[in-house]
Order: sequence, then structure tokens, then C-alpha cells
Amino acid sequence: MASDINPILIDGSYPVAGQDNNSQGFRDNFTNTRTNFEAAENEINDLQSKVILKAALTGETLDNNMNDSLLYAAKIQDFSATKAAIATTSGTVLVNYASGHYQTVTTSGSITLSFSNFPSSGSYGWVRVQIAVTNVSHTLTLPSAVSLGLSGIQGISPGTSGVTNIITFGATGTFEFQFTTSDGGTTITLFDLNRALTNFTAADLSLDDITATGFANVAGNITGGNVSTAGLITAIGNVTGGNLRTAGLITATGNVTGSNIITAGVITATGNVTGGNVVGFSRPSMGTSTQAPLVFTTGSLVTANVSAPVGGSIEYDGVVFYGTPTAVQRGVIPAEQFIVLASNYTANNSAAAQRVFNSPAAGSITLAASTTYFFEGQYIIQRSLGTTAHTFGVLFATGGTLTSIAYTAEVSNQTSASVITPSVQTSSRIYNTAVTESTLTSSSSTQYEDITVYIRGTVRTNSGGTFTPQMKYSTAPGGAPTVLANSFFRMTPVGTSSVASVGNWS
Repeated sequence: MASDINPILIDGSYPVAGQDNNSQGFRDNFTNTRTNFEAAENEINDLQSKVILKAALTGETLDNNMNDSLLYAAKIQDFSATKAAIATTSGTVLVNYASGHYQTVTTSGSITLSFSNFPSSGSYGWVRVQIAVTNVSHTLTLPSAVSLGLSGIQGISPGTSGVTNIITFGATGTFEFQFTTSDGGTTITLFDLNRALTNFTAADLSLDDITATGFANVAGNITGGNVSTAGLITAIGNVTGGNLRTAGLITATGNVTGSNIITAGVITATGNVTGGNVVGFSRPSMGTSTQAPLVFTTGSLVTANVSAPVGGSIEYDGVVFYGTPTAVQRGVIPAEQFIVLASNYTANNSAAAQRVFNSPAAGSITLAASTTYFFEGQYIIQRSLGTTAHTFGVLFATGGTLTSIAYTAEVSNQTSASVITPSVQTSSRIYNTAVTESTLTSSSSTQYEDITVYIRGTVRTNSGGTFTPQMKYSTAPGGAPTVLANSFFRMTPVGTSSVASVGNWS
């Protein structure tokens, strides 16, 4: 600025020595002197309030606030930044830009960063944050404004622009990140300052696509749009991608998930293997008391293919398994359930309906709702005491409701031998469409009976519940019967309660 101090206004040759001088000259000199002092005072005050000082003026506090004034064409040396220690060590941690360009925090738990007082839009602002992570369970959550520079950051998930990002740490230690913005904090760029982006030791890899001519081998998770390699895909965590393709093995201690999973080697996962198409040698882990080694998810049967069903396929609709040995030749894969006596079982000398099997104790099976079953059984029942006249029949006790049942029962009964031995016996057959008793023998009072029943049929359930093969005498015969070892009953689900056919029928 131009100074208002004007020394010319003061007449330095006045007064003249040795003569009388006009008093007006004195007054003019005094007035002009005062005017220049006032101008000097104003200018000094203005300078004191605006200039940058090396130290505080006497009686004042140093304040070198530039108020965002432009400083340019400067040559600098030996500058430093203020270090600000953040007191909060868990939860939400506020990074106040006005506190300094270098800020530190030591975690006592997981932290979430937030930012304030960035320079206004159009000015570039940056702040470095040093984070001392004291436990690998502590995570760093970044606000959604941190949306640039995310690719390759170790441990970041999901790493998607505009989404809240969480960084996990594979080891304790001190980590430094820089955050920059030129739009007032609306969009923030992340820089990882002391970890290389290409070194993923004990961390996660998250990319759009991963293509390697060698191995993709990571100690954390492998996550990509497509993961392709001529070597191996191996992760201690999860392997996840749109398509997974390898000429070697796919191995994960977690889950393997992809739209298409194709490998010339083995697909191995301690967790789940999930894919639209899985092409490769699958090696399920050993089952445990809580996890089956191979689990099919309920789905619709293939109908869209020209050659549906597909040869070599296995399918599951939530009711039964299906296998297709050759194209269009779909069939039911039997999942048979059975009960068979390992030793003789002494039943009751009673006229009441009683179970045929006692091991397990109730001799019952619980059927699923809305399911069709084929069943087959053979009862071998002997009695050598009692002469009360009686008939013998078979029936079923149900805990649910049935849509229908139909079966035939063939029976033979040897009654004349004093010692019961295997022999060729005459048999008769009866047909029934109800669970109520089918009487198989005519009235007899003989002491000896050697009854063999062969039964087979179909049952369709409405609501699920127990289903118990039973036998019944019309009158207590006078002696307890014995159901012999290796008597059996088996049931096989074959479809829904309305199934009419499975296979290439026309």
C-alpha cells in the first residue's frame, strides 16, 4: 500500500534563527507533524494486524492466521506440520482438519472415521491419520465419501465407491492413511501410505477381475468379478467371483462361490461350494456331527433344456432326489428308510392292535407331508401256546392324515406241525385301500402258528405324521407271539402326493 506519511509537509528550515518568525509557521509545522504521526500509527496498527511475524509483539499473542490468503512463488525449507493426538480410541473418531495435517489415534476397539472442516470446494485439502491398531479384531470403518483410491487397499470390504468401507487388519501395528479432497469433503481419496498395494500378505484381495498365468494364492479372501488362472486358486478365507476358472485346483478353508466354477483339478472348501455351473472334480470335506459333507438345495427340476432332463444330472425338489443316467431318462434315486429286527421280539397275548417292530421302541416312522411312498415289508410271526379261537390281521396306525393308501398282503400260515420249521406253505392274498385291519387268516384255535406276511403298496400323505405297521388278533390266542429277527418294513419316497410318473413315459 502507499503510505500516507508525507515529510514534505514539514518545513525543516522554519523557524529561521536570529529573527522574529510568524507563529503561523509554528502551527503549520505542528499540525503537519501530528498528521504524519497519526498516519504512521494507523499504518503500523494495520501492519501489526496483517503481517506474518517470527514472534509475538510485546504484549500481544502470536496469530499468523492467513485467512486463506494466497501465498505464491515462495521457496520453502524446514517446514513441519502440527501433530494432533485424537483422544477418542473407539467408536466414532472425528478428524478435524483445523486441528492439523497429521493426526494420531490408538485403538481400544473398532473405530469409525468422520471428517470436519475440510477447505471449501475448489481448494485442495489433505490430512494424514496414523492409526495404532492394538488388536486384529479392531476394524476401521470409512465414511461413504471415501470413494476414490480403494482398489488394492489391503483388508478393505466391500471396497465399492460410495459404500461404507470396512478395513480389517491382518496384524497389529501402526498404519498411516492420507485423505485428500478438493470439493469440501464430498469426495475423498484414500492413500495407504505404509503398506504396498501389491503385497497382500495376511489381507484380502478385492478386484473387479483377477487374471494370472501362475497362482492366485492369498492368505485372506479372494474376491473378484472373474478369477482366472493357469495355476491354482487358493485362499485361507473365501474364494468369491462371478466366474472362477483354473487349470489347477480351487481350494478354500471358507466358501467357494461363483456363477460358473470350472477347474481341471479339485474343488475343495471347508464351507460351501455354490455356483450356477460347477465343472471340476469336487472333493467334499468329511462330514461332522453338525455339517453334512454334501447338501443339495431345494429347487425346480430342469425343464428349459431342449434335451431336458440332462443326462448325468442329479436334482432335488425338496421331496426326493432324481438321477438322469441318459438324456430324458430321469428317475427317482431311492432314499429308502427301513426297520429290520436284529433279534426276536416277543409281542403281546392281546386282542388289541400292537406294533410289529420294537426297535426303535415305537416301531414308527414319521412321514413327510404331501409325499408319495412305496412300501414293502415281511413279517415272520410264530406262536406255540394258546388254543383260543382267533383270526389274524394287519393294519396301520397314523399320526398324520393320508390322501390315499393301497396295498396287497400275502399270508401263509402253518398250523399243523408240533415243531415249527421252515416249510413250503399255501398262501392267500388280500387287497385293501384303508389303514384299518385286513383280516388275513380264518378263525383257528390251533396251538401252533407260523405266519408269514408279505406286504407291499403305496401311500400318499396329506399332512405329515407317524406311520406304524401293526398286527392284531381278533381274540387273545392264549400265548404271546414272537416276531422273528430279520422281519422288515421299508419305505421309499418317490414324489409329491400327486405324482403320477417319473421317467420317459408317454
